[in-house]
Amino acid sequence: ICTFVLLKLSGERSFGVNLNKPFLKRLPCDLPLFSGSHADLVTITLHKLIVNGAYKLVPLYSCFITVICNISPYWRKMSLVAAVKLVNLFELFSSPKFLYSGENAHRHLALLLEVFNNIIQYQFTGNQHMVYAIIRRKDSFGRLASLTLPKAIAQCDKVYGDQTTTTYDADADAAKDIISTTDVDGSGNPVGMSKKTSRYASTDVTSAASTALSDVTSVGGDTNGSSVVGDHFVPTEEWLAELKATLPLETVTRLLQHLVPVVDEMCARKNGVVDEAEILEMLQDVTMVGLLPVPHAIVIRKYQPNQYTALWFTAFLWGVVFLRNQSPIPMFDGEAIELFQVSVSQGDD
Repeated sequence: ICTFVLLKLSGERSFGVNLNKPFLKRLPCDLPLFSGSHADLVTITLHKLIVNGAYKLVPLYSCFITVICNISPYWRKMSLVAAVKLVNLFELFSSPKFLYSGENAHRHLALLLEVFNNIIQYQFTGNQHMVYAIIRRKDSFGRLASLTLPKAIAQCDKVYGDQTTTTYDADADAAKDIISTTDVDGSGNPVGMSKKTSRYASTDVTSAASTALSDVTSVGGDTNGSSVVGDHFVPTEEWLAELKATLPLETVTRLLQHLVPVVDEMCARKNGVVDEAEILEMLQDVTMVGLLPVPHAIVIRKYQPNQYTALWFTAFLWGVVFLRNQSPIPMFDGEAIELFQVSVSQGDD
């Protein structure tokens, strides 16, 4: 339920702006110490859910990253911890094990790249931690930008070989997305997108989503049942062309082309002994005016109600009613309850 609330709130500009308020409290949970804003808290928490969360949260990965993407254009000063976590997510989703787990696995990368682009284009000043984290992991971006079909096939074979079981199936994950979003610009107007682009830019609901409701909302069960049996995905020319067209790498590539030589020259002048604080100070003063592509329009993905989420909310609400009335004396027999919906045709009185 928190995921729905976060997605709904992240579609509002005022929410993203207010997340810049400093976070000064200490939560009673296992989160790394950081000094930053509430936006940092949201990102670090969602990173933990993706990296260390249960397998049942996999259908919500797109939603988690969409929340971060929605707030990124208003993120004024990112902490070092949050910056490292975001780049770690990029490395995770671009790793061969994940990238070749299914034909649609790279849609998470498109959202993460949009996060980086929003910060570089609209909040460059004050976000030197994010820029420095990207520079330190430049090879991850370079490998993706220079990916060729022979490399992709070789990497895929190295990871999966002749296996018929994959730890994670991105195509099955896509069929389980139950949260639908619609793309709007900063003024709230719908953004027109091509079929190929919108396929990854929004979490479209499929007919198989209804069967995923039980997977997302069920309690308990075997969390290790993450293997999907079947022929694993094999990269093709069409897949590679679609990946190149879908991933917005130009802004990050321009940034690296300009700043990597600057950092390398600074390290060479000091014989390789440079404190990180000096590099961050240099990045704080550098400007990218005239070096980056024309700023793209800010796209916010707002929650779009649909029949599957309505069904989920109904089941959740009645589940709460049931549990609240079972103590101290049970009011309902759990084995005799069945949820149903009354449909009235237009011709009936």
